[in-house]
Amino acid sequence: MIKDSDQIVWIILNAVKHTKIGKHKLAEFLKGSKAKDVANLSSQQGYGGLLWHDIATIIEFIEQLEQMGFIKRVRLTIDDYYSAFELTEAGKKALEEKIKVELQIIKRDKPIVIGTSEKATFGLFRAGKSIEEISKERNLAISTIYDHLYRLVANNYLSSSGFVPEEIIKQILEAKSKVPNATKLKEIKELLPEEITYNEIRCVLAEKTNKIHSKTEEEKKVIEESLR
Repeated sequence: MIKDSDQIVWIILNAVKHTKIGKHKLAEFLKGSKAKDVANLSSQQGYGGLLWHDIATIIEFIEQLEQMGFIKRVRLTIDDYYSAFELTEAGKKALEEKIKVELQIIKRDKPIVIGTSEKATFGLFRAGKSIEEISKERNLAISTIYDHLYRLVANNYLSSSGFVPEEIIKQILEAKSKVPNATKLKEIKELLPEEITYNEIRCVLAEKTNKIHSKTEEEKKVIEESLR
């Protein structure tokens, strides 16, 4: 449960009670947007009430309340293409009686993307260059090259076994198995020999965990062809 969840719920429900607007406009209203079509509602209760949260998070809160049945979408007129929110009976009761409702902040993984710099590193790596050689040729820090390799591994263009020795991969996976719920690399690093680097751990786990962002064969061909 997030801090001040009850207050957030009551602010949103109160805003829905006093406005007749859709999800995105409601989120901007709660954020205190200065956009003309939102600012003209600034006199309504709830305007800017969630100023300290970003729009994406506010939208998630609104969606959770809809899923819980506290608010619902309605069309203002029969011919109206857009829907607006209004309180359900459960929503009215929660607001009037200040019923406690738990909300969650849902963390979403950002896609690991491949850019032109990663493509250049990929091309040199395929040509047989070592990480140190790529670093010198591109005049980039070794840590930056590892970051490129991490992205390439996470997208299934490379295997970490192509640049991390098999014995080190084995040790990393064994350490990971001892702390399966670890949320920080430091927890795994502490179980490993000092010479095994964070860069190596990161690349191995990018390939071996369930957080791999796979690419289609068509997408891989696009990058392959761009390197020719």
